[in-house]
Amino acid sequence: MIELKNVCKNYGVTRALADVSFSVEKGEIVGFVGPNGAGKSTTMKIITTYTAPSSGTCSVGGHDVMEDPLAVRQMIGYLPETVPLYYDMLVHEYLEFIGQARHLNGSFKKRYDWVVEATGLGPVLRRKIGVLSKGYKQRTCLAQALIHDPEVLILDEPTSGLDPLQIIGIRNLIRDLAHEKTIILSTHILPEVSSVADRILVVNNGSLVADGSFDKLIQQVTERSSVYVAVKAAKKDFQSAVKSIKGVEDIEFDDNTPRGTVGGHIFYASGKDILPDLNQVIREQNWDVVDFSQERLSLEESFIRLTRSSGQEGGAA
Repeated sequence: MIELKNVCKNYGVTRALADVSFSVEKGEIVGFVGPNGAGKSTTMKIITTYTAPSSGTCSVGGHDVMEDPLAVRQMIGYLPETVPLYYDMLVHEYLEFIGQARHLNGSFKKRYDWVVEATGLGPVLRRKIGVLSKGYKQRTCLAQALIHDPEVLILDEPTSGLDPLQIIGIRNLIRDLAHEKTIILSTHILPEVSSVADRILVVNNGSLVADGSFDKLIQQVTERSSVYVAVKAAKKDFQSAVKSIKGVEDIEFDDNTPRGTVGGHIFYASGKDILPDLNQVIREQNWDVVDFSQERLSLEESFIRLTRSSGQEGGAA
């Protein structure tokens, strides 16, 4: 549905994007993350035909963004980070204007009713956009991105300015839309990416530094995995038995366990699976288990490691 091949973008002597290549299939929700100035907004501007690549190719639904930009725009609904609204218009006037610009004609009423309900704009339809809260302005702009029922959605910080309940509603809407649409979601809220996206693209310094599921990204930056175990046993017995398991590299003991209990973080190389052997040792020793939990690197920690490893210099937004 969306394909970028060796896309570069230069602003004078500044390179905003350097040989960026990726594809997004129909029905995928792809999270696009990176530090400020990494190249996220530049990439989305190229996909939406707002700006042209310096080199490389980008296509949406088989249409090249340079050769057939009008066909690309017809397929895309775009919510930019800076909300483009006419503040003197009433909300319903603005949506009617967008419907006319999109040539909806006979299908307008059906789409209008749907987006008003989906984005929760009912209470403010006859208010001026300029007096709306930031959250309602955001929802109005989301409504204009959805009103023509696009095949592709490009969403830049879609939940900015929304309260927690509204954020949950928009996330659920995005998940529902993914059954029939292709979505690229750019956000600084990392838990939002992990809860909504099927894949995560990490861009830094104008280059794509990671592409995969949350679990794949964790594996990419983690040299060691760990599991926390607390059992009722003597420390020396615990250490001896666990150290005998093939693949265990280290144990970091927990000094805050109750009397008669020993606990520790057991480290082993990523890609290894010590859990069957660990369970077997616990059964053989007849230990009572107080806690047993697989430990995972957080999305924030993995993001920091990925962007640090690829360099600190920023490109363009």
